[in-house]
Amino acid sequence: MDAWSEIVRELTLKLVGWPSVTNTPGECQWSQQLAEWLGQQPYFAAHPSQLRLARTVDDGYERSNLYALVRGTGPTTVVLAGHYDVVSIENYGDLAEWATDPEALLPRLIASLEHGSSRTDQLALDDLRSGDFLPGRGALDMKSGLAVGLAVLLHFAAHPERRGNLLFIATPDEEEASHGARSATIHLHQLAKEWGLELAAAINLDATSDQAAGEQGQAIFLGTVGKFLPLIYLVGRETHAGYPFDGINVNRMAAAVTQAIECNIDLCDEAEGELAPPPISLKQSDLKAFYDVTTPSTAWCYFNYLTHGRPASMVLDQFMAVTREALDAVLATQFAQAQRYAALVGSAAPVRWRAQVLSYAELMLRAQQHGGPSFASNFATLTTALLADHTLDAPSFSRQLVAYLWRCAGMSGPAAVVGFGSLHYPHSLVTGRSEREHRLRAACERHAQALAAEYSTTIKLRPFFAGISDMSFYGSAMEQSDQAIVAANTPLWGSRLKFDYTLVRTLNLPTINIGPWGRDYHQRLERVYMPYLLNTLPELIWRVACDVLAD
Repeated sequence: MDAWSEIVRELTLKLVGWPSVTNTPGECQWSQQLAEWLGQQPYFAAHPSQLRLARTVDDGYERSNLYALVRGTGPTTVVLAGHYDVVSIENYGDLAEWATDPEALLPRLIASLEHGSSRTDQLALDDLRSGDFLPGRGALDMKSGLAVGLAVLLHFAAHPERRGNLLFIATPDEEEASHGARSATIHLHQLAKEWGLELAAAINLDATSDQAAGEQGQAIFLGTVGKFLPLIYLVGRETHAGYPFDGINVNRMAAAVTQAIECNIDLCDEAEGELAPPPISLKQSDLKAFYDVTTPSTAWCYFNYLTHGRPASMVLDQFMAVTREALDAVLATQFAQAQRYAALVGSAAPVRWRAQVLSYAELMLRAQQHGGPSFASNFATLTTALLADHTLDAPSFSRQLVAYLWRCAGMSGPAAVVGFGSLHYPHSLVTGRSEREHRLRAACERHAQALAAEYSTTIKLRPFFAGISDMSFYGSAMEQSDQAIVAANTPLWGSRLKFDYTLVRTLNLPTINIGPWGRDYHQRLERVYMPYLLNTLPELIWRVACDVLAD
C-alpha cells in the first residue's frame, strides 16, 4: 500500500501549486492545466477522446469541468469527483507569496507561529513540527482529495484487466455557487449516453475537519447535509426619535427575529441519530443609508440552515412561524411599554401594531395584483440591471428584488417576508434501499472494517458530511413538490439561478464522500494530515470502487 505515497504526494504538491481562487483567471485556467498534464499520461495519450473539457452552464465566468474516463470491460462506472477552486489567499498576509507552495510555506509558517499564544496557534505549531501535516491553500480543501482520485484513476489505467470504468470529474466554483457540479449533473446525462456508461456510484473526494486525532475525520460519509439560506425582509413603521411609540422600529423587529432563530435548538433537524447544527445568523442590518432622527423603516437578515431530512415546505413554514411568534411577542411588549408610558405622561392611548408575515411567493402574487399593467416589464428591467451588477452577492440581489415587490404590493408594516436567499443544496443519504445503494453501502462497511484492522486505526461510517458539498448535485432525491416550493420562494430563481433539480433525481446516483482530513480549512493554518492521505485513503477508495465495479 506504500506504493500510493509517492504519486499522491507529488500530485498534491502539483495541484496546490496551480492557483485557482474562485472567480479568478487561475480558476478559469486550472482545468486546462490538468487536461494538458493528463494528456501526457500513457493512457490518455493513447485515448485522447476520453479526456474532455466542458464549459459550465449559465455561468458568467469562462471555466470548465474536466472529465477523464478510463475504460475497462462493461458499462458499469464509478465516478470520482471533486472541486478544484479554493478560497482567497489574503488571510496568509505576508506569507501569501508561498500559499500555493507547501514546502516553502512550511518553515515560514512554523516561524510565524513560534511566538503565538493561542491554543489554535500552538496546535498548528505542534502539527507542522511533527511532519505529519502539510500546509497550503487547497492542501486540505480539496486538492489533496483530487490528487488521491487521480492516483486511483491512473492506477486503474495501469491494470491491463479492468472490470468496469472509472470516470474522474474535477469541477470549479464549489466555494460560491456550485456551477461546476450543477453543470456536471447536466453533462453526466449526456456523457453516459454518448459513452455507453451505467453510473453505479459516485465517490466525492472532499475534506473534513478533525480537531483531535482523526477519529471523526477518518470516515466514509454516506450522505451530505442540505443547506438553505432563509432570508427575512422586515418592514417597520417610521417615527421621529422623540416619539418612539408612534411607530415601530424595524431594528427592534430584526433583533427579535434574530434572537428567536439564532442557535435555536428546536429548529435542528435530526436523522440517522445525528442532529444537524442549529441556524446561525450571517447578516442583520437595517437599510437606512443616511443619518437623521427618524427610525429606519426596513431591515433584513439571513441565516445558514443545515438539514438532514426536512423538506423545503417544512423549512419555510418553520421560519415563517418563528418569525411570526417573534414579531407578535415584540409588538406585545412594545404595546405594554407604550401603555405604561402613556399613563405616566398622560398621553393618548397607543396604537397596537399587528405584524403580517408572508412568504416570498405570497408577496409576488400581491405585487402582481397591485403593481399595475407595467409591473412585469418593470420587474424584468430591474432584474436585468441587477444581473449586470457583478458586485452583488446572491442575498443582496434577492433583497433588492424583495424590496421592489414590497413597494409594488401596496402594503404597510409592520411585516416580514420570508424566502430563500441563495442556491439550495439538497441533503442526500445512501440508505441501502435500492440495489445500487445496498451494494455501495455494503462495500463501504466491508472495506472500512477490513482496512481499519490492517492499519490498526479507525475508519467510521457516518451518515452526513457536515460541510456543504457538491454531493447535493450528484446523489440527492429532491421531490418535485419541494422543487416547486424552492423555485417559488427564491428571488433569484429563473434569472441569476437556473437549475432543474429533477436532473439529480433522474441521475439517481448513490453518492458517498471519502476524503482527507485536517484542520483549519479556509484559514491561514489550513493543513492536511499526510499519513492518512498518502496510504490509507487511496487504498480505501480503490477497494470500494473496485468492489462496486466487480458486481
